[in-house]
Amino acid sequence: MTSADEYRKESRARWGEQAKGWSARAEEVGRATMPVSVWLVDALELQAGQEVLELAAGTGEVGFLAAEQIAPGGTLISSDFSPEMLTAAQKRAEQMGISNVRFRQIDAEGIDQPAASLDGVLCRWGYMLMADGEAALRETRRVLKPGARVALAAWTSPSENVWASLPVGELVERGHLERPDPDAPGQFAWARPGTIEEHLDAAGFGERVVETVDFAIRYPSVDGWIAGTRDLASRFRAAFDGLPAAERDDVVAAIREKALPHVQEDGSVILPARTWVAAATA
Repeated sequence: MTSADEYRKESRARWGEQAKGWSARAEEVGRATMPVSVWLVDALELQAGQEVLELAAGTGEVGFLAAEQIAPGGTLISSDFSPEMLTAAQKRAEQMGISNVRFRQIDAEGIDQPAASLDGVLCRWGYMLMADGEAALRETRRVLKPGARVALAAWTSPSENVWASLPVGELVERGHLERPDPDAPGQFAWARPGTIEEHLDAAGFGERVVETVDFAIRYPSVDGWIAGTRDLASRFRAAFDGLPAAERDDVVAAIREKALPHVQEDGSVILPARTWVAAATA
């Protein structure tokens, strides 16, 4: 079994490796996931002049929406534990002309920020990937001002997110990837109904709301879907690229077959996605 420290080290290396793909696809990911980003930012009820922290920011698009709402006079702290991801977010901010943002390398399980100093915290699809997501929530509550809010997202079940689970599941079924440990951190670790509420309560948050947001992820083709998965998921890429050519072709054929319900007349693929979204008051 991987220890928490080993997991943290492996996770940081993996996200550093994935940063290039996420940076290249930042615009399309941001466009597809906009309904989630809007929900999270709206949930914070931000005002001009406030200071907001985004944890596990990746390429930063959620926080950049918040940066617009806290201007003038407000500051976004865009953070990630991967320096490569921070660099990607910094480039994105420059391209978008966002200037009221500071970039900091922060591990969410130990936030280097004074207590009761922030007006809001954002974390889209981050807590469930952390070695101790509950510890990160406790830290989040510590740095929030009394009455300020956290807004977070965590994926619902694999069956409701075939865009991610189908390609990976095909490799798992064929023995090319290990089956995920349901008790370990991971994409679907907080999928079970009630899990987010349990973690928020344990971290000491007060009033909370938990909802779902449905959206769609579009690719120009099944091949485009597989290419996107390779860019965003280094474990899939390593396993897929390491297969003999004939087995790789078989995997692609199997994904094509299972994708048929989602393939449109023009060959494009529209894949359903569902996520939990939540907000809670410190």
